[in-house]
Amino acid sequence: MKRICILSFMVIFLVGGCSPTSHHVEEIFYIQAMGHDLEDGEYRITGLSTIFMAAEELMPEDKTINVSGESLENLYDSLQAESPRYVDTGRTRVHLFHEDFASQEGVFPSLDTIQRNPMINQDMQVAITREPARDMLEGDYDFDQPIFRYLKELIEQNQEEQMPQTSLHDFMYNYYAEGADAYLPMLELKEGHVGVVGLALFQEDRLVETLTLDDAQNFRALIESTEEGTVHMALNENKGVSFHRLSSDSDWTINQEPDGTHVQVDVEMEGPIRQSYGIEGYGQENIEQLEQGATEEFERRFSELIEQFQEQNIDPIGIGERVGQNVRGLDIQQWEEEVYPDIDVEVNVDFTIDDTGAVE
Repeated sequence: MKRICILSFMVIFLVGGCSPTSHHVEEIFYIQAMGHDLEDGEYRITGLSTIFMAAEELMPEDKTINVSGESLENLYDSLQAESPRYVDTGRTRVHLFHEDFASQEGVFPSLDTIQRNPMINQDMQVAITREPARDMLEGDYDFDQPIFRYLKELIEQNQEEQMPQTSLHDFMYNYYAEGADAYLPMLELKEGHVGVVGLALFQEDRLVETLTLDDAQNFRALIESTEEGTVHMALNENKGVSFHRLSSDSDWTINQEPDGTHVQVDVEMEGPIRQSYGIEGYGQENIEQLEQGATEEFERRFSELIEQFQEQNIDPIGIGERVGQNVRGLDIQQWEEEVYPDIDVEVNVDFTIDDTGAVE
């Protein structure tokens, strides 16, 4: 019995000594958004937290901590050193990288550190900023909600309407995939708000090019099935039409034949007319002409976009990954260097107008 008591005491002592330190909610500084900048050769991290006030009528307050240093490894410790509360980065929902940081230093070291935290959500949003990320997190916006929530909802809403999926999980998948390159949304400070202005394209983990918002919508149609989207199309100097709630579905076909690899993408698109000008009536003949004009215009847009990627030697569409899945024993490095820049991609679009609605 004496031995049992001694052993029990030792177990209690050891377990108690190894238990993690607990913190009350009011003692924790939860980092909900984080900005990454490069200033004068030093890394700068801005951590943003929302402080909820005790009185119900008071709006939550956004507080930031700014630290800088020559290496990323010490910056998280520096955040704790600057805070009077325990700093928790496991609940961060948004990470912003200034375009200079992304193009000069690359984003992988930071994102790799982030993804190793077992407490994070894989749907965390990551974006590139035109202005310093610090300025975006410390902005004064015309919306009565915490800044981190505003930025996260802004990105997610644009993913529903016009941008491809770009969460941390999506970025890391494309980064590690053979034959594919990653991409992230590009944000810009406006007067009183933030806007999504395009898509940042990467080669490995460095920013190399940016697509406009219109091109980002076309890019999205090539890689995802979509249900939303508004596209304006000028058919000539005097005629134009806008399509609303435009849906699309792409199907890629890879054939390995004696004369080489053949790549084809078939895109089915469908949507109602939202607005038009210079078009008299919507009889069957006019509808067929509009469908043919839209088909030719989208085929041109998609082809030019693919050729642009080939010229820049980047593959955000993941054509190389698609080829690797269909061609046995493919040397992906050789294919990217010798074949991809010149391979012909056949683009076929089938466009259908499903409703003219009440348009003028």
